[in-house]
This record gives sequence, structure tokens and C-alpha cells, in this order.
Amino acid sequence: MGFVSKHLERDLTLPKQRGILLESALKDLTFDPKVLAIYQAGSLARGNFDNYSDIDLHIIVTTGQKANFIKEKRNRAAKWGNVLFYEDFNPASPVVVTHYDSFVKIDSWYHSPEEVVPSIWLKGYKVLYDPNNIISDIIRESSHNVYQPSADEVEFWRGKLLAFIHETYRAVMRGEIYYALANLDRVRWLVVSGWYMEMEEHLDSPYGVWSKIEGKRSKLEEPKLSLLKSWESSRNPDQIMKTIASIVPEIFRLNKLLSKQVNIAENEDHIKKIIDMVF
Repeated sequence: MGFVSKHLERDLTLPKQRGILLESALKDLTFDPKVLAIYQAGSLARGNFDNYSDIDLHIIVTTGQKANFIKEKRNRAAKWGNVLFYEDFNPASPVVVTHYDSFVKIDSWYHSPEEVVPSIWLKGYKVLYDPNNIISDIIRESSHNVYQPSADEVEFWRGKLLAFIHETYRAVMRGEIYYALANLDRVRWLVVSGWYMEMEEHLDSPYGVWSKIEGKRSKLEEPKLSLLKSWESSRNPDQIMKTIASIVPEIFRLNKLLSKQVNIAENEDHIKKIIDMVF
């Protein structure tokens, strides 16, 4: 890739450091009687991890105690290792992202029992602590869920794609080049999400996040990865618009396929009219 890190020796120790942090967190949390269950999410749970994967801990706490755990979320995470910094900014959020001096981070989420229900988002997650069988059956039931895109999802996908194409054009015309590139990036990401819907694979990366989409952990086959790579762009406004134009044929292909898949009208002529407003 052209970049050689001076931290390779440290990076080789990250799995060991991650294990130490996880053991420390579990020792602390399972000793607390207000903690009812713990499950692990993300790549460590699903088995597609690497040296740089973080720890995603979801902690189920006694009903009525969630607010207290959220209030103390930073102090709690500080018990597990030497904190480098905290990433979150909202004290009312149920999650805190804690970066430790070992270059490992933990995302710790707090839930009340009634919030955890079977979901495609829980598929493949790993139960770490569940003495009263609060979460195990839910995780097991979620493992049988099969993802199929809905008509609402495809409509949302289509609307967002068209909106970001228009917004890319507006940003180019205003000379807001970084904003134009940010919108172009959303167009690329939405096409990828369309590929996942085409494959009936649940894209577990949050909206707009590129984690696991490229590289060794990607579920995309080489032709699509090559196509994605071809949609690169510099800050040149003409190239930005040419890149958008090069993505359009794949948007039409996906729209036709996904619309048929969920039994909605593809509205190709109307979509063409909308896209033609920027070309």
C-alpha cells in the first residue's frame, strides 16, 4: 500500500493487549450484581477480526439502573485499563468509546433488559455472561434471522442516492470541494449498500461507515471491488462530476434489480429526469 508503519512491533501485540483488557472488563462487570448479562458484538464476535479490531461490549443492567450506569460510563471504563482518551461527547448516550494506552479501544454500551429483542443486528453476536438466561435465547433466535431488503429500504436508498447526486452538483457549483467529495463518498457508499441488498446480506457497518467493506474482511467479490476502486476522484470539479457520471449506470442497474426484488415500480424515466438535472 506504500505506507510502512514504525509501530509494527506494537501492533503485533494488540491481540494480547485486547485479551487483557477484555478480561479486566469482564472481571469488573460480572462482579457487579446490577449487571445481568454481557454480549460481544462486532468483528470479534463474528470471527472476522484482525489485529486492529476493537472490543464491542453490550452490558444489560437491572431495570431502572441504566441511567446510573450511563452517568458513570467513563469512570467504569477507566477501571479496565490506562485510558488515553474518550471519544464520545454526549453524556446522555448509552455508549462510551474508550481508547487505552495499548492502542486498543472498547465500545461499551448499556441496555435495560426490555430493550434487547431478536434482531438481524444481533446475528452472530457472542454471549459472554448470562447467568439468568436473559440474552442467550435472544441471540440464538437472532442467529436464524435471514436478511431480505424491504420496499421501504429500497425507497429510502433510492431517495438518498438522488439527493446526494444533486448535493454533489450544488457543492461543485459553490466551490465547496471537500463537501462535494463528502457527498460523492455517500453516493459510493449507497451503491455498496445496494450491492449488499442485492446479495441479501446485512451490511452491519453503520450508515456511511466504510469498515469491513474493503480489504480482507470484505464480502464483495473482486469485480465489484475493482469497480469501487475505479470511482476515485481528486478535488478537480470536472473529475468529481465525471466520477458521479461513471457511477450512474450501476445505479440504474441496481434500481431495476432491487425494485423487482421488493415488488415496487422502478420509475426509471423519472429517475433519469432527476439525474439529468445535474448533467
